Amino acid sequence: MRFVRRRFLGMVLTGVLAIAGTPTAAEAAVSLVSAKPDPTVGFDGLVYASTHVGSTVYLGGNFTHAIVGGKPVARKRLAAVDTRTGKLLPWAPMADGTVMALATAGSSLYATGEFTTVGGRPRAGLAGIDLNSGAVGPLQHTVKGTGQALATAGGRLYLGGSLRSVDGQAARNLAAFRLSDGALDRGFRGGTDGKVRALSVAGSRLYAGGDFKGRLTARRLTDGQVDPGFRPATPYPVMALTINTGRVYAALAGPGGRVAAYRPDGSLVWSSITDGDVQAITYLNGVVYGGGHFNTACSQRSRTATSWCPSRALRSQPKLAAWDPATGALLGWNPRSNGRWGVLTLSVDPASRVMTVGGDFTAFGGAGRPRFAQFGS
Repeated sequence: MRFVRRRFLGMVLTGVLAIAGTPTAAEAAVSLVSAKPDPTVGFDGLVYASTHVGSTVYLGGNFTHAIVGGKPVARKRLAAVDTRTGKLLPWAPMADGTVMALATAGSSLYATGEFTTVGGRPRAGLAGIDLNSGAVGPLQHTVKGTGQALATAGGRLYLGGSLRSVDGQAARNLAAFRLSDGALDRGFRGGTDGKVRALSVAGSRLYAGGDFKGRLTARRLTDGQVDPGFRPATPYPVMALTINTGRVYAALAGPGGRVAAYRPDGSLVWSSITDGDVQAITYLNGVVYGGGHFNTACSQRSRTATSWCPSRALRSQPKLAAWDPATGALLGWNPRSNGRWGVLTLSVDPASRVMTVGGDFTAFGGAGRPRFAQFGS
């Protein structure tokens, strides 16, 4: 997956200092995770995808080993970690190519990406895997193109990406499968004219974001047709989505990058600017977290969807930040990460109040965390 760094136009990015002091009213009203990462394992390659099932987080990427106590342990692009202990779990199916996205339903984990086999069995770009045993399930299709997003709801598995066809049938970047028998849902016609990077479900809607015209859309779960009740004006590509408290939160690219919040009708609630793409987003305990390859963020919300940040309002905020979901205020939480591409995936377990982070970073605040970290309350 290729990411392009974007910069603020006409902004000075040097001499930016972090703001310190007593918590603001916004910070006092929410429950932030710790800015210090918990002990856990690392990986020798990028972590692109993550999803929680209780206290287990399943991970996908281009890694070939986990790093446990400084020693490599084979994990071919799929792995699982117990977030209660931070320890690597024995679950270890093998994919022969990069895993770009994960989703779960029932006892199965679904994976998509650039692989052709999983567990030694032919699975061209899409696979179902048992959550407990790691055994590869019967789901088998030939996906032409690269899957980059997955979601499950209403008895269906939704697949988005740069797709040309599934099983020889044309698929314009978006497809659906019946979970009951794994068959391609030929009644779902939700194609787009560009890459789908993100999928999320709420109510009767499938939200899709990406590089296509309009950037962000809501589709009916049943047939993939556009839901006209959601009409956002999103000027930049959407990299990731999360939905909570009746709002759609989007991680955006563009000149610099942005986090934006939308109402159910698509109207903009707030927008906040960073100096690089925001590539991952999640919601936990009244806080919106966003990660990417930015180094600074604007301490004040934008007046419009495309307005810039005054240079005096820039704040050092490398790779990971937190926002108040109601107001868009940038919160003081700052784990201080590193890496060229930074954070690529965020996932949470609301029950244990744990957030996990994957990407190409190697440390948070000086604590070594190669490409995977977890933060508790």
